[in-house]
Amino acid sequence: MSDTSSDTHSVQQAITDVFDEERRSFLVRFPARLVVAIGLCGVVTLALTGFLGYTTSAAPADALFRQPWLLYLWLCALVLTLEVAVLRHPSVLRYRIAALTVTGIAILIVGITYFYRIPFQEWLNALLQQLFHLRVAVQRLVSSPWFYAALNFGVLLIFALDSARRWSRRARGLAPNARVDIGLGDTRDAKALPNMHELVSGDLLAGALLCGALALTFRGDLVSTFWQLITPHVSVTGCTVSWPLGACVPPGNRLSDPPTLTFIDMILALLALPIGLLILALAGATSGLGALGGVAGRRAAVPVAVKDGKSAQAISGQVSKTLLDTLLTGLNRGGRGGATNASPAAAASESLLLPLRNVLWPPLIFLSISGVAQLAKEAQAYFHGDKALGSEARLLGFGGLWLAVAVAGIVLALALLVFHGRLVTNTLRFLGLIGLILALTGWIYSLALWSFNHLLLLTHATTRDPFAALEWNTALSFAVFLAFAAVLLARRVGRR
Repeated sequence: MSDTSSDTHSVQQAITDVFDEERRSFLVRFPARLVVAIGLCGVVTLALTGFLGYTTSAAPADALFRQPWLLYLWLCALVLTLEVAVLRHPSVLRYRIAALTVTGIAILIVGITYFYRIPFQEWLNALLQQLFHLRVAVQRLVSSPWFYAALNFGVLLIFALDSARRWSRRARGLAPNARVDIGLGDTRDAKALPNMHELVSGDLLAGALLCGALALTFRGDLVSTFWQLITPHVSVTGCTVSWPLGACVPPGNRLSDPPTLTFIDMILALLALPIGLLILALAGATSGLGALGGVAGRRAAVPVAVKDGKSAQAISGQVSKTLLDTLLTGLNRGGRGGATNASPAAAASESLLLPLRNVLWPPLIFLSISGVAQLAKEAQAYFHGDKALGSEARLLGFGGLWLAVAVAGIVLALALLVFHGRLVTNTLRFLGLIGLILALTGWIYSLALWSFNHLLLLTHATTRDPFAALEWNTALSFAVFLAFAAVLLARRVGRR
């Protein structure tokens, strides 16, 4: 497949766009042979899924197609084609490789475990129970002070390393967080980058907030209550949530006992808080002086205010802006290097999703492939069923639900991978138009399968009739075609 673009566009396009919203046309050119091959493979796949795989027959062909693995693989091929189309640009090659690799693994695992029910999980659990006594090991783990110390200081270490990385990038003139440039020009807005004092002060204040949250989380009574609600076999005292080195006598309230994690976290919070506040106050004072040109090397931020006799307003505005930007910089770990017109809700969601995107997108791909497997199962059950009203309602309800899950899962996974919401809206418009094409031509495929089914019945080649009746979906597709044909005919008559 190839990419097509135009230099006369007034609307900037992203390298992940598959639909031109200005010209209302596709940006991806699929080879004609690929389209024909996918269409013919789809018809053959539907025919084999409909005519073969019946549970009442012991024929080798039916045993081979007992599970709708062929329909499943064809739908997965459509998913892979969509991934290649969206991530076709050479600059996102590593993301395309990552997406295709995870999707391939998901296709293999879901196909084996869902259709053939190989109990990998049961075998693994049995092995762990036999070799390591997993339950006992977990109980010992969560009863050890080393577990909570590693968890507490691991979170703080990750936050500290992330802050150091952000400071290092900003010192080099880069955005605090590395972003994927999809060609829109809003991921490297230098004017929206936070100042160094904003970044350091904001991260220190956010670190103080994190330490306070950890101090509350690792209280002995709170941790003990949590485990009592889950399992009564875990014993947690004050010594369990204390510094693991040194002699501690339960419940760990003596002055000679090692300090608790709550105490350590509160000390760290009270160290980071005043430093962050001092930097914030000095930055505000410097900005206030700089608003009227009172700082060497800085131009007045609001020179018009001096001419209008509003010096106090200029100072208060600049100080307030500095304080607000600093607080938002600390809370929004995504930085202010993105689009400048983002809403507070969008900025908050971005700051939460950015550190977790590499954790979220692989499970979303697995969810999408699971939806594909369920959709294939529902389609096979419909073809082999009695085509009654209940079967049609089940296909419309459950089949539509799993189709929505598959589409939403893969689109959201790709959007998180490149971390831009533009991919969601543009890809969904593209898929909507593909769905319209299928709706306009679906009745033709259905009519072809219906004719083939009656040919086999008249020649006594088979007694099965999965496509012997033109169902509601065929009528719906034909109605959509007639509606659009009527509109087109009306326009032509009007022009004449």
